[in-house]
Parts: sequence; structure tokens; C-alpha cells
Amino acid sequence: MGATVLTGKKVGAFQAADGEWMFALFERTYEKNCYPHIDRWSAIAFGRYSDVMRRVFRNAASCEGGGLQSRAGYIRPENYIATWRSLLAKPLRLPDWTFLLHVSTSFHAAIPVAALDDVRSSLTAAGLAHRVEEVVGGRLRVSLHKDAALLEAIYGESGALSVWRVLQEHDCSNVPVAPGLKLPARDRSALERMPAVRCYRIDAENRLVSFDGRPWENAGWQYSAIGSFITDVAYPVEMEAPGFAKAAIPVYRDLMRNAGQLPAETVIEITRMPEGLEDYCGRAADELAGYLGLADGEGRAPERFSFRFGDVPAEPRGSAMYKLCNLRSQQVTWILPQDTAATQQVDKAPSTELAQMILELV
Repeated sequence: MGATVLTGKKVGAFQAADGEWMFALFERTYEKNCYPHIDRWSAIAFGRYSDVMRRVFRNAASCEGGGLQSRAGYIRPENYIATWRSLLAKPLRLPDWTFLLHVSTSFHAAIPVAALDDVRSSLTAAGLAHRVEEVVGGRLRVSLHKDAALLEAIYGESGALSVWRVLQEHDCSNVPVAPGLKLPARDRSALERMPAVRCYRIDAENRLVSFDGRPWENAGWQYSAIGSFITDVAYPVEMEAPGFAKAAIPVYRDLMRNAGQLPAETVIEITRMPEGLEDYCGRAADELAGYLGLADGEGRAPERFSFRFGDVPAEPRGSAMYKLCNLRSQQVTWILPQDTAATQQVDKAPSTELAQMILELV
């Protein structure tokens, strides 16, 4: 299996001119399917706490599917996040230094020529349009500390380029930062922010999910559904209630694993070609309608059609189910029989003081 293997982590930090703490995150990795296994350091994130944590959560989503592993094997996303948070609380000092933002065609250039338009856009979006010309001119020498805002605009989470182009692991000192850096304190009631979750099993892999009573959506394969929860739900809540991710991700994983089968009475409404979708989406709907016996003589689906989940043909069920599960969310409306919904209690994760959490589990 192709995967990135993580062998080390490091955090450097400094206080920018505006008093805000800036962080640089470094990982040492190697590719599992490339031999020999030689691990190397690379800078993966640069910016303020909320920005580098966004990158951490994206990587955590990769852990769930096995794309990012340790030498021992799979990494639980909640543990990956917690480890980074502990390192961010006690970073090494990142001393000031000056370097040239050279522009060239080299793959390792601080600013590749091919990225100049994207760099212009990033600087403009960050309110630094007045510095565009000196940057793209390729002769600007910057200070890591004094020019942190400019560097963040180019190499931060919303920037055009990756930070490995300008920062290396050895730029960090071996000296911890002075006392005074305080991360947001862990919120012991964080799990109270957990949304009400309903989940069904469409087939062995795909999960149908609804948050807080919103419309049902196929969240994809189980690992993908959990990955989306990590980036789209857990991250924003974590920024307001630290500790949420550590508690909530295992709870959500259990919901995905223990989901009941989607009722056969579920009505599925299909719109063949909503505005803005690519032609292949319509062709997928045509093929599904063909399996259901609803396509016309030319194999074209009605612009709108519906059927019961239990009517998906048994043979070739796999092919029909594959087409159904791969339709775009804009094409599908899931209508479940209300009298089959059940409420189940979910015990709190052990890392919180919440006695219990009531989630709607089906």
C-alpha cells in the first residue's frame, strides 16, 4: 500500500512584530512504496496557531484512511492532533534571519516563475498589493520576524506556495521559546458542541449522514466520512472549544462503524442534470435509470425520477449501487421513513467530563 510514513515532528516559533506568535511545523517522512526508505525533514505549515492547526487537521484526515502512517502502522487522527498540540505548546525558538525571495525556473526556487500570478493574488488578498512588485522582482531580501505577515501571505495556509521553499528543519534552534506562549486552554465541556448525528449504512462502504437535522448526504466510504468530519466539523469547533477533536472523533467513528442498514422504504429522488454539473454526471444518472428500468429507448433517464431503495435491482446490484453512490450530492435527495428513526445514548469519550451525549443513531 502506498502511504507516507511519519518518523518525526518538530515545531519552531517566534513572536512577530505585531506580537502574535508564528509557528513553523516540520515533519520527517518517507514514502512506504519507495526504496530504500530514507526519511527527510520538510516544513509543512507556517502561520498563526489556527492556520497551522488547519493543516494538522487536514493531515489527520489522511491518517484515517491510512495515507499517513507511523513505522508501527496506522495513526489515529485524534492522537495525531493531540501530539501536535502538545508540541505547539512547547516549541523551539526559531531565530530571525534574512534571506532572498529569489524568482527562477528552478523547482526549488523560493518563488517559481510559473507561480508569479498566484503570488500576486495571494499578496493582494492579504492587503499587501503594495509589495507585489518588489516580491515578483526577485531581489527582495526579507526578515523572518519583521516580514512575517508577507511570508505568511505567500507561504501560509491561504498562500500560493508551500513553506518548504524557504524554511528548513535546521533553522530551528535547540532552545525552547521563553515562557509566555500560551495556547488556548482545553475546554472540558467541548463535547457538548457535538452536533446531533444520524447515520445509515448504504452498503458495506458508503454512509448516509445528517447533521443537526439537515438534509441527508452520502458522505462516501467510512474513512472518507470520518475525514470530512475532521476537517469540516471538528476543526472549526476545536478552534472555539479546544479538546473537542480528541473527544469527538472516536465518538463519530463509532457511529459510522455501528450504523444500521438504510431502510428499504427510503425514497430516492434523482435530478438527472442539475445546473453547473459536468456531462458525465448526467450519463451516470442515465446508467442508474437503465438498471432500474426507467431509461427511455435511447438509454436516457427522465430529468427527474424516483424509486425506493429496496427497488435497487438485486442483480447486478453492485453495478447499480455503484452508480447510485457515485452520483453528485446535487443530484440526489434521500427521503427516509420518519417512523424508523431511533435515539440512542452515546457515552462520553474518557477525555471529557461530560456524563453522556445523546446522538441520534440509526
